[in-house]
Amino acid sequence: MDEVENELRPSKAYIQRIYARSSQRWSSHARKSYLQSGFSPESLRLRNMLGNVPSYLGDNLVAFREQSNKPEFDLHTKALSNGLSVLYVNGESLWSVGEGDCDLKEKTMPNQLLLGVQKSISCSFSGDDRFANWPEFYEHHNTQSRDGNCLAILAFAWSYILSARWVEMQQTSGTFAAQSNDRMVYLYHQAGWRDDTSESLLDTIDVNLGDASNDAARWWAAILAKDEGWRAEIKRNESVYRSPWSSTFISADHQFRLRRASTSRSSFVSISSPPSSDVALGYLTDFCLLHNAGSQCSAALAAALTFPSLTKASLPLPSSHEPCVRTQIATADISSPPRSSSSPPSGHVDEKDEILQDFRLLPYYMTLSCSRRGIESLLCNTFFDPHIPCNLVSAWIQPIFEVLDPLIAKKDYKVLAMVLGRQQPKVAVLWIGAIITGMARSILQHCRNGFIAVEIHSAAWTNTIQTFMSLDPQPLPGCDRIYRSDECRLLYLAGEELNSRLPICPWRPFGTTALSDTDICVRTHAHCAAGHYLRYASWSWALKNGANVRDPSFCSDTTKQSVYTTVDDTIILDTHKETALVPETISEMATRSIFGWLRSYGWPAAEKVIYSHSWIISEGSDDESDDDLEDDLSDPGKVKYTSDKFERIKSWLDQCAKESEGA
Repeated sequence: MDEVENELRPSKAYIQRIYARSSQRWSSHARKSYLQSGFSPESLRLRNMLGNVPSYLGDNLVAFREQSNKPEFDLHTKALSNGLSVLYVNGESLWSVGEGDCDLKEKTMPNQLLLGVQKSISCSFSGDDRFANWPEFYEHHNTQSRDGNCLAILAFAWSYILSARWVEMQQTSGTFAAQSNDRMVYLYHQAGWRDDTSESLLDTIDVNLGDASNDAARWWAAILAKDEGWRAEIKRNESVYRSPWSSTFISADHQFRLRRASTSRSSFVSISSPPSSDVALGYLTDFCLLHNAGSQCSAALAAALTFPSLTKASLPLPSSHEPCVRTQIATADISSPPRSSSSPPSGHVDEKDEILQDFRLLPYYMTLSCSRRGIESLLCNTFFDPHIPCNLVSAWIQPIFEVLDPLIAKKDYKVLAMVLGRQQPKVAVLWIGAIITGMARSILQHCRNGFIAVEIHSAAWTNTIQTFMSLDPQPLPGCDRIYRSDECRLLYLAGEELNSRLPICPWRPFGTTALSDTDICVRTHAHCAAGHYLRYASWSWALKNGANVRDPSFCSDTTKQSVYTTVDDTIILDTHKETALVPETISEMATRSIFGWLRSYGWPAAEKVIYSHSWIISEGSDDESDDDLEDDLSDPGKVKYTSDKFERIKSWLDQCAKESEGA
């Protein structure tokens, strides 16, 4: 039972306990991270995110994709203010809501995934030293470190591989010639070569390709070109769209310059066609093995997965004290051969298998990546605890940033990534990717201000909890009251007109409501034997002919995972220490948001202490006077009804009368 049963503002002691709980948890993450010099192999495994996620464009539906008259997906075009448009593919999810014979049936939620864009993401290099020296695997208290990084190079490679896979998924056969409008093409731009005689006024990033073939060398020249060196495109709805992972390298100060051990540049300029995704993966794997960069590969893939959520990315400048990748001025010479013969560290023995496994799982990663709000919500979920009530969010959030802000100020990105990964291990590598692209900056700012994004599909697909609405019901002893969190769930499941969308506030409302003060649908279903919940069941792709095709989805651990399970009442408080000053702005915002959703039809008189509080009725936010509001809510349970609701009330009363007569 809450300590804030009928009061909006919690007690000072309760605020202190939540504050201490948050502070101790996050401070512990920081202490452990400071002692760890590198990332653990587990924290770099993208597949840890996967739960019930469907395969992008039904790529795992073999029978469906092999049909000669393949049904078309139901697509939606959205115009943008800049005159361009984006393309979405439609689908819907199915959710079970409980068991029993009551009239609450399965619920469907429409959803759209990004399919195409008309402008590539602009990529440049950051001015800071973000991951300038990549922290290698940390095992058994030994540090495996390397100087420099090639994260941007690998991210550009994954951008191509994702895009090539995107094109291949939409073709009726395995060749790019199958549909002339669905294609990968090389463009004019190419990266420079070490044997060029013309001098450059830019800083050059020298990249040694080893003994790369002509085809591989041409590919690297395209993906590391200034401006665009390649393009993945399809034609749909009379418009041409690019892959959501399309990228353009834009820099006024830097350019890539390639070197390889074999034939000169002139031997492949006019030959080669863009490789398929699996061939390009081979080029990427060879590069990683040559440069001992396997541990960076998953992080770079995670970075590329954030591209559809961005308009521009700021990537770490590639650098190395080794001769394989280094930053030079103009035409500086490279005379030493790359390091290649040393045996890989123990954490890298299976790096090739890790890369291949990530490639096999690309269709599932692509689904998550094309849920634009989904990627943001997965990162925001790190700061969410479903058991924290709305009026205590400030006490929960403030200590988090008291721990993170010093790391952000020092630009200690390694420890920052480790702390965030410890709190939510499922998305540890996604945080690294977001830091690599600069996306983490805006996410952290949003969460600092209390804006925690919710996308319930991405939560279901990763078996995480992003909103209190995903929790199972908690029946109260007796039968005259209900938790407000359960009241919210029943209102949504019943499909009330003003409650037909999930609340944007993920934090649960505090306290309970008398059943006599609740909506009719709540009273009807509050005591259903099995209880009512919101549980993900399946995903289906929408087709143009009106049909749906169910996706079997990737199935890993189907158990929902959340860092928090219960409120920790064992926190030892220092009673002699002054309670930290906690500004209440975030709690106020969360409380107003969730109660605004819950009481969208009006307030019962019993909740006057809440609805008359300044957090709910802020100055200038309500046109009604206090007297008008008092008159409107003079009777317990009285609400503002629509005509449709009057009809349902009449129907419910008639049913009650019939049951009474039958008794």
